[in-house]
This record gives sequence, C-alpha cells and structure tokens, in this order.
Amino acid sequence: MYQIIIVEDDDSAAETLEDCIERYGREFGMEFSVVRFASAVEFLKKERSCDLVFMDIDLPGISGMEAAELMRAYDKTTPLIFVTNLAQYAVMGYQVNALDFIVKPVSYYSFSMRMDKAVRAMERGGHKRLTVATRDGISVLEYWEILYIETVKHDLVYHVVGAPKDEEPLHVRGSLTKLEEQLGQSSFLRISSSCIVNMDHIRSMKNGEIVLSTGERLYASRARRRPCIEAFADYLGGSS
Repeated sequence: MYQIIIVEDDDSAAETLEDCIERYGREFGMEFSVVRFASAVEFLKKERSCDLVFMDIDLPGISGMEAAELMRAYDKTTPLIFVTNLAQYAVMGYQVNALDFIVKPVSYYSFSMRMDKAVRAMERGGHKRLTVATRDGISVLEYWEILYIETVKHDLVYHVVGAPKDEEPLHVRGSLTKLEEQLGQSSFLRISSSCIVNMDHIRSMKNGEIVLSTGERLYASRARRRPCIEAFADYLGGSS
C-alpha cells in the first residue's frame, strides 16, 4: 500500500483529489492510504513518511512552494506533484525537483496522466543506485538525482539535481557505452554519441531539443531524434 499526502486548504479540491486517487486505485488494482493536511505548517510537522505528495501552491501562511523547499532540505526523493490555479507558478517546480503539476479544476484525465508518472517513480522508489569509482574513492548516486551524463574528452561527467552552480560536476574516467550497458533497462536514454539523459527529468522533446526539469536544454543527434521520441513516448505510456 502506498502512502499519499494531500496538502490542500480547500475542502472541495481535496475531495476531488481523494476521489481521483480512489478511482485510479480501483482501475489499476492498487491500494492507497491518503492523509490530508490543510496547511503547509501541519504538513511540515508530520511525523510520518509517505510515497507521494500532492501540494497546493496557494496555501495560507507558508506557500506550497516554500513548503516544498523546506521538505527538500530533509527529503530529496519523495515524488511531489503541485496542484495550482496558476500554471505559471508551477513551472518553478524544477527548483524543488517536482515530478509534475496539475492545473485546477482537476479532471480525472489530467490526474491519471500525472499519476501514471508518479506510480513509475514510486515503483522505482528512488532506491536504484549507481556506484561510481572516482579518483578519490567511491561515490553513490541515486538514479533519480542524475539529470544526464555526458562525455568530455575521456571522462564521464555526471550532472545531478541540486548541485551548486559553482561546484564542479563529478568527473570519472569511463565509457558511455559501457555505462549504458550498466544502466540497462531503466529511465536513461542515449540521445547522442556523447550524452545519456534521465527521462524522468525530461519536460519536453521537440525537433531534437530536449528541455529538462531544471530548464537546461540538450540536443539529440539527427540520427537519434526519431528513436528518442519513440523511446520517450513508450516510457511515458509504460504504466498505462
């Protein structure tokens, strides 16, 4: 059973989400336990862990975005979906590694698309790890935190979520082809001869341009554009 938290001050909006979660569970044979908090303060005082958070942005007192920033200080892995009246605010979610956002009023169709993605994230649970041998020792990276890996000369360069802009990315001697084999059937996609990207962080893909959750832009090579689009479409529909 997955534990879901809803942070929403509007009773009607909270009930709509609860109804959507219940319907999704019936349709896909899944069990969910739902707890609701009416404010960010109540949520931040919680003593229980959870598997997924639906967070309203426009909350009384501490906003949902501020609550998410505080949450990420101690919980970097739990999937987070913003629920909002104003989509322009939700796009800031990449700053707190939000999985996605839903615009109110919430329809079941819109909800189910985001829930498909959330289920994939919960099933992975952020527990897959990549052990990287560096010159100074060993680094362990969670799959979820890797944005993309590129080759620079003979090094693999790991770009991760939340890394300070003035901090040098992790450089490791290695082969992108061997790394791709090591990652196996996962969320990672080879977009060019020099780059592998984590599809969990892709927000759009068009004409070879790939926009990540951080706002960064990568580019698929011409030969890989169509295979990348097909692979990404398959990935998004994988749990439907």
